[in-house]
Amino acid sequence: MRLFAALDLPDHVTEELRAWWAGACIHLDVADWREVPSTSWHLTLAFYGDVEGGEADDLAESLAECAAHMMPFTLKLTHFGAFPNLLRPRVLWVGVEDTDATGGMKSLARCCRRAGRATVRKRSAKEQPFHGHITMARARHFPAPIAAGAVEEMPEVPAISWQARDLRLYRSVLHRDGARYSVLEEFELSGQVTKQGEEQHVR
Repeated sequence: MRLFAALDLPDHVTEELRAWWAGACIHLDVADWREVPSTSWHLTLAFYGDVEGGEADDLAESLAECAAHMMPFTLKLTHFGAFPNLLRPRVLWVGVEDTDATGGMKSLARCCRRAGRATVRKRSAKEQPFHGHITMARARHFPAPIAAGAVEEMPEVPAISWQARDLRLYRSVLHRDGARYSVLEEFELSGQVTKQGEEQHVR
């Protein structure tokens, strides 16, 4: 099974982002891009690749521990960009950032990646630095050209904020028209372990 850990988007964020994308994507050549359906939008924290059944159980337990250490945190949409860059784009995305210095998203991403290294990716290559984003479209060929001035003509990404409250373990199944995702496990960001530690400290 191809697995990854991610945060979902609340309905109101998906609706506003969908409206923005409808006005932004008209500046792109649809022949060059395969859009990601809004029903598949999410914020990936860690990608694990192919995972066997027993390892998947171990991974789920580790992710549950990550969630138990984290309180809900607030995120916001930032700007439009591309991987590896806008001159040679392969993936188009909307950036996501933490709203305060506590860095909840990055902390949770680090924990999810550590969970993978401890269970299913002991011998994996060095991972790319984490960059919070929502994938909007993937190039049909590389590099996909973007017309001069197209990005400047796009409307600004809406300033939307929301609170992340749960972590999900997803399965990804590849199809001709793109990947399809299903939720295997869901873990509440309860901060239970942190709260217990604070209570013990007070006592």
